[in-house]
Amino acid sequence: MKKSSSGKRRHVVAWVNKAEWDQVLDHLYSKDPALQRFALQRVSAWRGRYAHNTPVAVDCTADLVRGQVLDRSGQLSGDDLVLLYGAALVRFVNLITESYHTFWYS
Repeated sequence: MKKSSSGKRRHVVAWVNKAEWDQVLDHLYSKDPALQRFALQRVSAWRGRYAHNTPVAVDCTADLVRGQVLDRSGQLSGDDLVLLYGAALVRFVNLITESYHTFWYS
C-alpha cells in the first residue's frame, strides 16, 4: 500500500464533509423544531452509516434534543418524557465523568 505524499492521516467519519457537520451542529442548537428534526434525521443517518462508532457526545446531544422536540410536540405523556430526559441526562453525565476519570487516572 502506497503512503500518501501529503503525510496527512485520514480519519473515516459518518458525515460527508465539514459543511454537513457544521450544519447539523447549528440545527441541533437552533430554536426552530423543524431544523432540529432535520438535524436528528442526519444524526440517525450517521448512526446508520457508521454503526456503533458515532461519537458519544453527538449521540448524547441528539438524545437531549430529541427529548426537547418530543416535549414541545406533545406526542409523549409525562412519564415517557421523564424516562426520555432521565436516560439522556444519565448518559450525558456518564460521558462527562468517564472523561474526567480517564484524564486523572490514566
